[in-house]
Amino acid sequence: MRRAARRVAILGHVRRSEVREAARRLRGSLLRAGHQVQVEEDLARELGQPGWPLARLAAWCHLLVALGGDGTALTGGRALLGRRGALLAVNLGGLGFLTVAEQGELGEAVQATLRGAWPVTQRRLVAVSVKRDYQVAFRGAAMNDAVVRDASGFAAIHLRVQADGADLGHLVADGAVVASAAGSTAYSLSAGGPVVAPDLEVLVVTPVCPHTLASRPLVVGAEALVSMSLLGPQRGVVLLDGHERATLERGDAIGFGLTRRAVRLVQRPDRTWTATLAAKLGWQGSERRSL
Repeated sequence: MRRAARRVAILGHVRRSEVREAARRLRGSLLRAGHQVQVEEDLARELGQPGWPLARLAAWCHLLVALGGDGTALTGGRALLGRRGALLAVNLGGLGFLTVAEQGELGEAVQATLRGAWPVTQRRLVAVSVKRDYQVAFRGAAMNDAVVRDASGFAAIHLRVQADGADLGHLVADGAVVASAAGSTAYSLSAGGPVVAPDLEVLVVTPVCPHTLASRPLVVGAEALVSMSLLGPQRGVVLLDGHERATLERGDAIGFGLTRRAVRLVQRPDRTWTATLAAKLGWQGSERRSL
C-alpha cells in the first residue's frame, strides 16, 4: 500500500471488550500521526463517538482494519468488494484463520501496511444468484463459501447439479458447499473437501454428508459456472459466509461463479499460507504424536 493511503476505517466485534479498547487506542494513535480515521457506527456507539455505516466506510477508506475473528474479516471483505481500500484483518477472536496479525501485533501491522512494507493481494469472491421462474430473485457474494441446504436444517436436500452446462446428476445430501480457494479451509474442509492454495482462482464444490459413495468434491476453474436446481424439499436456503441468506423454493436455480471484481487483502511477507495451516489447523499433527 502506498504512503499516500491515509484514510483508515476501523471495524470491530462490538461485544468484545478487548476489541473496543484496541479500537480506542488505534484511533488515537492514527489521529496523532496525522491520518484521517472513521469508525464503523456500531463500534463507534460503544466508544461513545459518532460513526459511519460500513458501506460508507468501504467507499471512503484506503485501509479497513478489522478487529475480531474470521467473522469480522469476512464482513469487512464483502464490504470492500470492488473498492480501492484494502482489508487488514487482526485477530482478537478465536481461530482467526483469515487474519494476518495477532492482537499484540496490531500497531506494527497497521504501520507496516501504511508504509508499504506489507503487500496487498487480490481475491475474487464466490458470486451467487438465484433464479425463480426465469427471473433473478437474489444476488450476493461470499468470501469463503455459499452453502445450500434444507431450510429446516434437518432434512436431506435433492439437487440437480451442472458445471459449464454439463449435467453432473442428482445429488442427495445434507447440503452442498461452494467455496473459493481461500474458503476451502472452512466448512468445505470440515465436509471432506480438499485444501486449496488461496491464490488459485477456482471453485470447490463439496457435498455435505452425501447419501451415496459416488458423490465426491469437485474443483472447477476460474471461468466455470456451477448451477444447482432445487428438486426438494419444498423450501431450502442458501447461506453466504454463514451470514447473508436467501430462501429457496422448489424449482429455483442457484448459480455460482467467481466475481469479476476482487477484494484487496493485506498480507504479511514473513508468514506463508502453509505456516498458517500448521499453526492454526494443526496441519500434519506434531512430531510428538508421530513418534
